[in-house]
Amino acid sequence: MKRLNQQGALKPLMFASLLSLSTFTSADINDATVNDGKAVATETSSMSANSAKNTTPLNLNQIAERYIPEAEEVGEARLKIMFWKIYDAKLVASKGQWQANSPFALSLTYLRDFDGEDIASRSVDEMRDIGYEDEVELAKWYEQMRSVFPNVKEGENITGVLDTNKHTHFYYQGKLIGSIDDISFGQSFFDIWLHKNTSEPEMRKQLLGMTKD
Repeated sequence: MKRLNQQGALKPLMFASLLSLSTFTSADINDATVNDGKAVATETSSMSANSAKNTTPLNLNQIAERYIPEAEEVGEARLKIMFWKIYDAKLVASKGQWQANSPFALSLTYLRDFDGEDIASRSVDEMRDIGYEDEVELAKWYEQMRSVFPNVKEGENITGVLDTNKHTHFYYQGKLIGSIDDISFGQSFFDIWLHKNTSEPEMRKQLLGMTKD
């Protein structure tokens, strides 16, 4: 059972929402990376502020096609805790077959509002529960996630991608808002849903297509 925050809202198990780094808008960011626990944005040199604002958001298929050859949906699932609906999740991989060592994308559409700092904290808790014991590393990852995770609203979508270099890229509402190049982070983060010791094994089965007829 996931615990409640002080307002009674559930803390998600997750990956969650990443909006553009709070001090930057989409007009300011061409690509973003996280280093040493701090969010770093690179200013766009070839794109005007006007054109950046008008950038068309990408759907899940378009995001996946940037990183994944022959991208297809692997599976989907809804996380519910008691009578609370938390989010809908979709996993996309090459030819619809997920492999840990190949690029993939995990997309979440939130069905409740969540605080970004709580999401970062809960994500670290989930990593720890799976078996990650390096508290120095976990503390660094917490600060990195806290730097980029926003407060999310019902209906908003976040997509995380692990690319061929094991770098993690985050899209909020179809727009790239941050990347973390730490290879260990990517594996640990997506293990929240995909590791055999996940806290939601039935959801893992659905995402991996193990319950299909």
